[in-house]
Amino acid sequence: MIKTEILFYYDSRQNPNGDPGFDNQPRKMPDDTILVTDVRVKRTMRDYAKGKGMVLFADFADDGLPTSADKRAIEIANTKSKDPDYIEAMLKNTFDVPLFGALVTIRSKDEKGGSQKLTGPMQFAIGRSVNKVNIINPSITSRFVGDDKKGRHTTIGSFYAVEYALIKTSASINPENLVRYNDDKEISDNFTKCKNMVPDCLWHGTTELVSRSKFPQKSILYIEVNYKDRLYNDISDLVDENADLKEYANGLGEKPFIFEKFVKAINDRKKHIDSIKIRCISSLDDDVNKLISSLPGSVEKID
Repeated sequence: MIKTEILFYYDSRQNPNGDPGFDNQPRKMPDDTILVTDVRVKRTMRDYAKGKGMVLFADFADDGLPTSADKRAIEIANTKSKDPDYIEAMLKNTFDVPLFGALVTIRSKDEKGGSQKLTGPMQFAIGRSVNKVNIINPSITSRFVGDDKKGRHTTIGSFYAVEYALIKTSASINPENLVRYNDDKEISDNFTKCKNMVPDCLWHGTTELVSRSKFPQKSILYIEVNYKDRLYNDISDLVDENADLKEYANGLGEKPFIFEKFVKAINDRKKHIDSIKIRCISSLDDDVNKLISSLPGSVEKID
């Protein structure tokens, strides 16, 4: 059963992941790096997949508010069974549950109730900026028309952004988390379809996320290693960044990535590797082409 490790870099000059508990400020750490939660990255993937016509479990209603888990599960299952398997229905019919799993609280008229849960095959580590980050907090003004007696009004507000942040995150995909559902061909086929969408959902979903707090951000480097029989969960440790980029950088710079440990590990593990996929921005073409030439077997470079 193929198991996957993913490494993904993207950069931002806005607010990659504001903390609602602290006035939506970037999540700054004591060493001046910032964090990006797995929830933020999964939301990016969900939104892109929805734009491609995929059905979501963790979605928003027409009024823009999140839907409740039980109502959404009932809607997707669309069954009159007295004891429905909501997880099974969502594994067959959604994009996010085959990857990220789900927890559905079952609200019952009796006192028992209950829940149905599946830990998703795809899990992300907490993302973190490679570089130390300067946070800016400019003031903004808005003018609007009030009632006729009060005339026009001006409000002063502020927002938070970063001067530059290169975010590094990683993920693993272990289909064994689907447990007994792996024997269902319809579920297996949908899982494969959703997994095949992961590179585009991360890459294009990140770059094309144009919103007040996320523009501009840009995908930089995507590496996917598919193993035949195991996970190492160390891909984030195998690619390093140059020393200048770890300071208060204001851009990617020249030769940003150091691949020596990655090349050695892949060559040592080549008998366990099924395939490798790599995608990069055009300015990294020379570096990535050199990397690919150092790796065993056939490596797919995604356009």
